Amino acid sequence: MARRFRYEYGSGPLHLVAILASFSLAGWALVEVFHGLYATNVAIWLGGAVVGHDLVLLPLYSLLAAIAYRGLGAAAGDPRRVRALNHLRIPAFLAAVLFLVWFPEILGLGEPRFRHATGLTTHGYLGRWLLITGALFAFSAVAFALRVRRARQ
Repeated sequence: MARRFRYEYGSGPLHLVAILASFSLAGWALVEVFHGLYATNVAIWLGGAVVGHDLVLLPLYSLLAAIAYRGLGAAAGDPRRVRALNHLRIPAFLAAVLFLVWFPEILGLGEPRFRHATGLTTHGYLGRWLLITGALFAFSAVAFALRVRRARQ
C-alpha cells in the first residue's frame, strides 16, 4: 500500500502531511495578517496562481523549451546551442514578467480606472513595452555575438 502511494503521489505520506500542515499554517497567517477582510481574496488569488502555473504555464513552457531544444539541435549534445537558447529564453522571460505585471495598462483594459486614479492615459504603455522588449532582445543578441566572437578567437 505504501509503495503504491509513493508511486502515485511521488513521495511518502509524511511529505503529504507536511505539505497540508504548511498550507494550513499559510492560510491561518493570511487570515491573521488581513484580519479576515481580504484573506479570502488573497487565498483565491494564490490558489488561482498555483493552479494557473502548474496546470497551464508549466506544461506550456516545458513544451516550448522542448521545441526550442529540438529546433536548435541541442539534443545532439552541442553545448554551444544550449547557450544560444538561453540568450532567447532570458529576454523572453523578462518581457513576459513585464507583460504580466503591466498587462491592463499595456492592453488598455484599465483605462477608466487608471485615468480616474492618476489623471493620465495608458496610451504609451504598449509602445514602451515593445521598446523594452526589443531592447532586451537586442542586448541579449549583442551579448551572444560577443560570446561567439570571444569563443572563436
